[in-house]
Parts: sequence; C-alpha cells; structure tokens
Amino acid sequence: MRRTAPLEEQAAHAEREAFDHALAPYFSELLQAARREVRHRLTIGQFEPDNPTPEELLEKALQYAWRERRILSPPLGIKAWALASVFRTADALGAREAKRRRKMTECLPEELEPDPLYQQDDEDFWQLHELDQPRNAVVFRGPVDLMLEDATNDDELVGRLAPREREVLLMHEVHGVALQEVALALGISATEAKQLLSSARHRLRTAGNTAP
Repeated sequence: MRRTAPLEEQAAHAEREAFDHALAPYFSELLQAARREVRHRLTIGQFEPDNPTPEELLEKALQYAWRERRILSPPLGIKAWALASVFRTADALGAREAKRRRKMTECLPEELEPDPLYQQDDEDFWQLHELDQPRNAVVFRGPVDLMLEDATNDDELVGRLAPREREVLLMHEVHGVALQEVALALGISATEAKQLLSSARHRLRTAGNTAP
C-alpha cells in the first residue's frame, strides 16, 4: 500500500464532509423538490406508485451530485446543482422504466428477461455503492414547508409546459435560483434559459386566461 493512502483518504473524507455541510441548509427544500418530482412523474405515467419514493429519488440525486461535483464553480452553487441533479436523476429513472416496459411488451411471457431494475445499473451513471449520506439524515425527516409545497401545482403544469420550461420555471420562481445559475446547472445558455422562462410564463398566463 502506498504511504500516501491515509492522507488521500483523509482528504477525500474532508471533502465529503464539506460537501455535506454545504448541502445541509437545503436538505428540506431538496426533499420538497423530490416529492414534487415524484408526483409529477406519477401524473405523466413515468413512475409507479412508491417506485421510487421521494427519499429514494433524492438519495440517488445526491449520489449523482457528489460524483459530478467537479462541475461546481463560484457561479454555480450547490443548491442549484442538487436541484438539477434531482431532474437528471428523475429523467434517467423514467427512461429506464420506459425501456423496461418496452422489453416486457415485446417479449413473450416465457421470454421475459430479468427485471433490469434489479440488475446492475449503467456504471457510468450510477456506479452502485452505498451512499455516504446517512439514510437517517435530516434530509429524510426535515419539516415540510407548506408554502413551498403550494408554490406550484403539478396538475396545472402537466401538459402546459415543456420539460425544460418546467425545470427553469421551478428553479427560478419556486426555488429562487438566479437565472444565470439555472442555465449553468441545466447545461444551457443564459439566453436559452431566459427564453424558456419567458415562454413558460406566457404559456401559464395563456392557460389561465382560457380556463373556465
């Protein structure tokens, strides 16, 4: 074993502690976002009830946020990155479930393959290992902010906004993330983020004016 191993392990541990400490003030808000995302994906038929639960979605999202933390920079804060990770993880889980359903409908009963949900995931995305974040952490038992919960009604957004419009609107207007930071977190240009926010607002205003 190399002599530097203990020092490297200490440095990695310290980095993870700093990451968790920076996330701590946003744990409750992130769980709120995961709950909203699960409701939304249930409504559009991407998720099954309790598969995943909000806690499971957030756990995987934080795992992804940690693995890809190198993208963090002074203009991009950890809250915005974690929120974007919730969206990315939900997209990945939704795509995986859609693939599973296609395989089930294409195969005869005797040809059904083992459920990929219980097979090893794509190592490039998941790299399965036990999450360092404690499962009993405050992120899973924090108080619910009812004002944030009511800030957007997914039933009103479904069918009215494109997925990326919805993400920009939620991050900027519900979670208070600056538009430039939203763009960085979602991997789009500031101009596109501005256009998406404008089109989302317009769609909602139009829908409100035409509602009975």
